[in-house]
Amino acid sequence: MKSLDVIVVGGGPAGSTAAISLQKNGKDVLLLEKEPTAHQKVCGEFISYEVAHYLDNLGLNLESLGAEAIDTVRLIRGEKSVCAKLPFRAYSLSRFVLDEELLKRAELQGVKVSRGINVAGIHKENFGWRVTWANGEAHAKDLFLATGKHDVRGWKRPDMPLGDMIGFKVHYLLKPEQAQALSRNVEIILFKDGYAGLEPVEKGKANLCLVVKKSRFIECGKTWESFLKNIRDQTPYLVRRLKDAVAESAQPLAIYGIPYGFVFKAHPDDPEGLYRLGDQMAVIPSFSGDGMAIAMHTAILATSSYLARSCREYHLQAAKELKPQIFRAILLMKLAPSSLTQQILFDICRVIPGSLRYLAKKTRIASIKD
Repeated sequence: MKSLDVIVVGGGPAGSTAAISLQKNGKDVLLLEKEPTAHQKVCGEFISYEVAHYLDNLGLNLESLGAEAIDTVRLIRGEKSVCAKLPFRAYSLSRFVLDEELLKRAELQGVKVSRGINVAGIHKENFGWRVTWANGEAHAKDLFLATGKHDVRGWKRPDMPLGDMIGFKVHYLLKPEQAQALSRNVEIILFKDGYAGLEPVEKGKANLCLVVKKSRFIECGKTWESFLKNIRDQTPYLVRRLKDAVAESAQPLAIYGIPYGFVFKAHPDDPEGLYRLGDQMAVIPSFSGDGMAIAMHTAILATSSYLARSCREYHLQAAKELKPQIFRAILLMKLAPSSLTQQILFDICRVIPGSLRYLAKKTRIASIKD
């Protein structure tokens, strides 16, 4: 079988961005995507200015795709709220739309995109890499691993922190007055042992993305319905916002054991030619809204390093750039679930509104300019 230049495993923002960039540089690229069709993912769906910059470079126009402009962040605890203008222009767009457009762009660029491929094995061999699945295999000199928070069997991320948080995501169709009130805002709602993010997405819908400690979810009865009922008294603002809203699905998407704070550490014995992207490189807490930025940033950085033939240097550079940002986000995440620290953080943001803008800025990673 002919050996490709690169196989990219995973068709999310990281994988698609890398595949497009590699193909533009004359490489023969195969992208393997697990899902056969467009689908939703557990994600806050916040598109920061860094992501908008990368998407623009790839030829995607966010407004033409129906993305909602976001320019204000609102922090809510109980009945109280504080808001601040974001220090940058942001957008919100469902992963259902964004991921599909990126995969289409990859195909238009000449990337060989194969969908419905559930990778069963990744093997390092003398010539490079062999990737196998149920009824086929492919060979390449180099491999870009962009499977998000899920690992491929045999290639588990080392030294991962044991996550005890459960993430949920569901879209709601809002009533017109609620959609108008939420317009241009991203809202972060604090409650005991967790927090929720709410923002508008295309077609009058809102994305509710919620993270809670596993122990609290168990206490609440271990079902989505019992959990929502349990936190009603703590989140009257959210209750009002979703009043008469219609859920797009009866049950939310869910993910458990999220390894927040993970940053891949390069080791001299690491196999040459394996580039980890996005959540395979680093996992930032979801409330920061910079997960997609990290995905696309690592894709561009890895492509540049690949062209310079410096795999180890890529991982070292990515870790150096991401560690400070993730450290700050993890510190905030550890403080957020506690009722006492929630109150302190909320009071600081209320007395010094600029602190909310500061926190939004400090959980960003600078985009790689052309």
